Amino acid sequence: MKGARTLRHTVLYIEDNPSNIKLVTRLLGRRQHVRCLVANTPELGIELALAHRPTLTLLDINLPGMNGYQVLELFQAEESLRSMPVIALTASATSSDMALGMSAGFTDYLTKPLDIEKFYEVVDRVLAAQE
Repeated sequence: MKGARTLRHTVLYIEDNPSNIKLVTRLLGRRQHVRCLVANTPELGIELALAHRPTLTLLDINLPGMNGYQVLELFQAEESLRSMPVIALTASATSSDMALGMSAGFTDYLTKPLDIEKFYEVVDRVLAAQE
């Protein structure tokens, strides 16, 4: 029961790569105040975001059918999701990719392979700002 009372944040992770899903869910699992929802398609991610109103979304850019920029655009167009922070978590790691991501409206831009210390720093900062 203690764990149920300490959950304060829901983090949605939209990613199609099983290895990345396993890593990020393991990392988020170490944060007792975080519940992680996973969507392996952009469409499922949009449905989960609308249904659960996550505190934060981690979003891959290179997804099948719809890319991360298109998903972000849908979130920004939806009044109930507009203020939700969205962090890009992607292998698109050039400085121009990062600049494009930040100008598109991502709250932050993390690259793969994941720097675990930076991941925790960014996620913890964004979640703390939502309290």
